[in-house]
Amino acid sequence: METHRITRHPILEIPEKKEITFTWNDQTLTGFEGEMISSALIANGIHIFGHHHKDNSPQGIFCANGQCSQCLVLADGVPVKSCMTPLFPGMTVESVEGLPTLPADDRVPSVADVAQEPVTVLVIGGGPAGLAAANELGRQGVTP
Repeated sequence: METHRITRHPILEIPEKKEITFTWNDQTLTGFEGEMISSALIANGIHIFGHHHKDNSPQGIFCANGQCSQCLVLADGVPVKSCMTPLFPGMTVESVEGLPTLPADDRVPSVADVAQEPVTVLVIGGGPAGLAAANELGRQGVTP
């Protein structure tokens, strides 16, 4: 199968990575250990990762940062966002056609106690607004 990878670049060095095999819908493909599943699929010429459950529209990479679910696949039977899930040797990846069936698991997850830290102010989020808020609080002399 033809690869869709950058093999040389005029400025950047292409790092050596461990090549591995995985399966996509029962077809054996190659990728690099630890790369995102979506990257490996695209490098193998696969751009449609499944179809939407309502209108059967093709699904694939959209935001590439985990904000949407357009790249949903089944990895070893578990629904995951392919742009956020690293590839491992022997992984079985399948397209999602419609809504995925979730694995049966009736166990109640154990939850550890959450440490409580007293603070003067808490800025939630590190985006532009959170950074601006933290910057202004620092200018005003507010300490954590």
